[in-house]
Amino acid sequence: MVVRYTGDVRVVVIGAGPVGLVVAALLGRRGVDVRVLERHAAPYPLPRAVHLDGEVLRVLQDVGVLGRFQAVSRGMPGLRLVEPRGRVLAEFARDSAVGANGVAESSMFEQPALERLLLDEVGDRVEWGVTVTGVDGPTVQTDRGEIRAEYVLACDGADSFVRRELGITSRVLGRPQQWLVVDVRGDGVVDWGGVHQVCDRRRPATFMRVVGDHYRWEFRVDGPADPRTLLARWTPVDDIEIIRAATYTFRSRVAERWRRGPVFLLGDAAHEGPPFIGQGLGAGLRDAHNLAWKLALVLDGGDPGILDTYQTERAPHVTRMIRAAHIVGWALSAGPVRRSVIGAAARLPGIPTAALRFSSPALDPGRLVRRTPLAGTLCPQWRTADGWSDDLLGPHPTVVDLDSPYAEWLRGAGVQAALIRPDRIVLGTAKSTTDTIRLSEIATALGGHD
Repeated sequence: MVVRYTGDVRVVVIGAGPVGLVVAALLGRRGVDVRVLERHAAPYPLPRAVHLDGEVLRVLQDVGVLGRFQAVSRGMPGLRLVEPRGRVLAEFARDSAVGANGVAESSMFEQPALERLLLDEVGDRVEWGVTVTGVDGPTVQTDRGEIRAEYVLACDGADSFVRRELGITSRVLGRPQQWLVVDVRGDGVVDWGGVHQVCDRRRPATFMRVVGDHYRWEFRVDGPADPRTLLARWTPVDDIEIIRAATYTFRSRVAERWRRGPVFLLGDAAHEGPPFIGQGLGAGLRDAHNLAWKLALVLDGGDPGILDTYQTERAPHVTRMIRAAHIVGWALSAGPVRRSVIGAAARLPGIPTAALRFSSPALDPGRLVRRTPLAGTLCPQWRTADGWSDDLLGPHPTVVDLDSPYAEWLRGAGVQAALIRPDRIVLGTAKSTTDTIRLSEIATALGGHD
């Protein structure tokens, strides 16, 4: 039976990958009528994204799937830099159980498993097998008819139809590279649970255990390459099953515009970066978290001007992350001299610990990030007797003070109150009663409370 759209919805999401499903789930939990359109007839069954950091796991927590995600993922215990022949240059180990965000600071997973969890939350809001043929402002044309919305969110990937339809160009941050990604199943293929980065000027590579008996290799290539020939250098190939081998062009680019009227770009539609620090999917989920609460506020009668902060906050942030990935890529393409320098630096006191103490850049000051201590950073999270501290904050902007469980954190920063946004970013802090009152006024204006 062909579905015909007969009624309007408030938000249309184009693309049912993790970014589209997360933003749809976040909007749905905030009472927004949302519809997801996906051109494929069913979820893609093979692994793609395999890593999320501890900060991004808090997005999944807001969606309501954190516990279930933890059951199908594993904490990743660190990173090894290795030479072309396999000798370990340096090892950076971490506690894989709990990090600064109250969860594993680095988690490995299979994307189909994550998508199943997200689909449980989004449910029948997804329409499968729908091809978008045009976007005219808030009106989306499809091969099944037309659907009208107040806002359209394009989560349709690196080759985004919507971005091309709107004529949005991208700023290139680096030269593209071809990499062969190979996923295999086998027993004991890699003897350590962390990520291995092969520092090799001729053939840089990455390999790791994902979950269970699923392992991944990534090799930089200059053209067609035989997966088994490349794998044979690192593991016996007779006892493994190749479940996917695909050549990707890793690009570094950021869209010049993330919005045109009521249409927004999210995830790979807005930006692409090399995968060397495992932030590709995470960047898209940060987009979803940043935009969802603002859009829900506007749809509830809030000032539409706050939507202008989406690109001004996210674009500089993701650009810094892409440049950080370039630095790791530089290390991966190291020759003998550079490898010796890297190995020596990694043995300096404090370097191994600092290398794994991940914290994404603070958001730049702006309308929703004040020029005060802590502003633009994530607030901490921990377990309390009543549950996760994030869950206690709720879905609205919230002021916390010295009478709250956040007192120790506030005192450590020399402030007496902080206004925390629904995406757990600190909007601003206060050092006086007068400033605290001002924060409360801002929270109220944004639909929050203290």
